[in-house]
Amino acid sequence: MTVDHWEALFDSTYLRWFDIEGKGDIKVEIGSVSREELTLRGGAKKVAPVLKFKRAKKPLVLNKTNCDSVAKACGNKPSQWPGKSITLYVTTTKLSGKTVNCIRVRDK
Repeated sequence: MTVDHWEALFDSTYLRWFDIEGKGDIKVEIGSVSREELTLRGGAKKVAPVLKFKRAKKPLVLNKTNCDSVAKACGNKPSQWPGKSITLYVTTTKLSGKTVNCIRVRDK
C-alpha cells in the first residue's frame, strides 16, 4: 500500500509514520540501541537515541515519549533492550499547535 501524503515524497533514512501506516500494530525485535548525530532542518545537529531492528530496513529515532515506553516495556537499562520485542503503531499527537501523525511504542 502506498501512502498518499506529501511527507512520503521525501526519502528518509529513519522510520516514519507513513512507513507503517495501515499495517496496524507492528511487532519488532530490537537489534541494537545507540546514540546518533542527526541533521535537522536548517542544518542544526542533534544527538538522539536510535533503535535498529533485527528484520527491518529503517531504524527508529526515539523521542522522550517513545523512549519512556520502550523502558516500560523492556526495562530501564538500554544495554538490555537488544533481543526484546516492542510494538509500534501509528497515531496522532500535537506539535506546535497542529495535530500530526506519529509512531508510538506500546508500553505493554
